Amino acid sequence: MDTGYNGVANAIVNSAQEGFMFNDGQALARLFVFDSQTVGILGSKLAGIDDFSPYTVLITDPIFEQFTTKYLSYVRDSPVVRPEESHGNLCRVAELLTALMTASQGNWLIPVLRPLALALCRSAQATHRATREPAAFAQTASVLLRILIDLLSDTTASLEQSKKQGSLFIAGLLLRISLRTSAAPGAYASKTLEVKGLSGSRAFSAKDRVSYNYWLGRYYLVCYYVDHARTHLQYAFDHCPAWHHHNKRAILRHLIAANMIRGLLPTQELLSRYGMEPVYSQLCLYFRKGNLVGFQQTLIDNMEFFRSQGNYLILLERTEILVYRNALWRATRVLANSERGKTMSYRDVLTTFRVASQNLDMDFFEMESIMASLISQKFVLGYMFHHQKVLNLSKKMPFPPITSVGMLHKA
Repeated sequence: MDTGYNGVANAIVNSAQEGFMFNDGQALARLFVFDSQTVGILGSKLAGIDDFSPYTVLITDPIFEQFTTKYLSYVRDSPVVRPEESHGNLCRVAELLTALMTASQGNWLIPVLRPLALALCRSAQATHRATREPAAFAQTASVLLRILIDLLSDTTASLEQSKKQGSLFIAGLLLRISLRTSAAPGAYASKTLEVKGLSGSRAFSAKDRVSYNYWLGRYYLVCYYVDHARTHLQYAFDHCPAWHHHNKRAILRHLIAANMIRGLLPTQELLSRYGMEPVYSQLCLYFRKGNLVGFQQTLIDNMEFFRSQGNYLILLERTEILVYRNALWRATRVLANSERGKTMSYRDVLTTFRVASQNLDMDFFEMESIMASLISQKFVLGYMFHHQKVLNLSKKMPFPPITSVGMLHKA
């Protein structure tokens, strides 16, 4: 052991013991730091120490002694080991903090938990970039799930004094990580839904409420619970402070996707305010005009952009039937002054769909399949007469607003 580093180790351990004795979570949060720059600096100062037990022997609580030892080892090794090894060490630190919180009364350790959990997610992302394997995300999700279970098990009556104070923050991170795993999000995210009933409480910070609703909205969108996704994403957008322009823009990307599936398009003023032109403007224009080939080509041209958000397949799959609906609506407007406005021949419908999709090989059977889908989902009200080859549209409201056509995937 290089005795030149004894002062740093001693200072950390002595301060840790003092903070623990007085249940001073804020002091411990300032001591146990997890940002990569600080960890790198401390790691260089602790590099010569092989065994931390001569220092941590001063700590009276055995679990806290293990936590402090593992933290010091993690800091010492982090600059020199592979990312997956460093991530494994950080997961062990988080597991020991969970055990410490379980054995402690009150929520005074929450200030330590928050930066540690956030560092865990960032470490998983760094490990994934280095290894291209999703194992780090699954490992992180498992650790966060155990933490969340422990937080929710607190029976303290007052939410302000309960460990549940940290549940909204951890649930948001768990949703965030679960969306990055190869497994179905529900495998990790189902526990986070238990927090939903607490999310409206003023006991939680506005930041935690916005973050949780954002990630919950994204989770619902991936699972095609579109109306629930809209509700939570709209809450996040409305309650995110105006000066957080970048965050509001990130929320808006997913809110636009959820709203578009329900037939609601953003205004040009909103797109301009958040610098979301011209891609979204083009999508909205093609969607409104019933131009399927233009809509899908815009998605394909910007595939990497939409895939990075997780919205590419959602928009590609869930909007096609709606664009056909809009194309048919525009065709009926053109024919509004004739009897053909309410009764359309199959040939007129086929021509409309061929123009919308630029698929000149579409036949009557494919056209009937699209129409059957539109009518069964009540996007279009009317009847098809196969033998007469006629589409008879409702005289009252053949094209009800898309938002009024039921709830999509009720949760």
